[in-house]
Amino acid sequence: MSFITVATVQEVPVGKSKVVTLKGKKIALFHTADGWYAIEDTCPHRGASLAEGAVHGKEVYCPLHMARFDLTTGQHLSPPARSGVGCFAVQITGDEVQLAVS
Repeated sequence: MSFITVATVQEVPVGKSKVVTLKGKKIALFHTADGWYAIEDTCPHRGASLAEGAVHGKEVYCPLHMARFDLTTGQHLSPPARSGVGCFAVQITGDEVQLAVS
């Protein structure tokens, strides 16, 4: 597994998110008080951007219909979503935010 730089630490302050593209896939990058998380950006229910959702602890709420997703695994935690989203390992190297790619 290798890591690719997708942002700098300064681009995503604590409490914010950013959509990045990696290998043609939109990924929601979150910087929370607990750390950094990255999941696929598109809600499987109706396609909303999860990066625009509210974060509570280690969960993000879809901005359209409030489906919840675990930021650590991508697993869906409530309807109306019926499936989870992909999850990516994040590492910080210096001021670079890097995501794992296989």
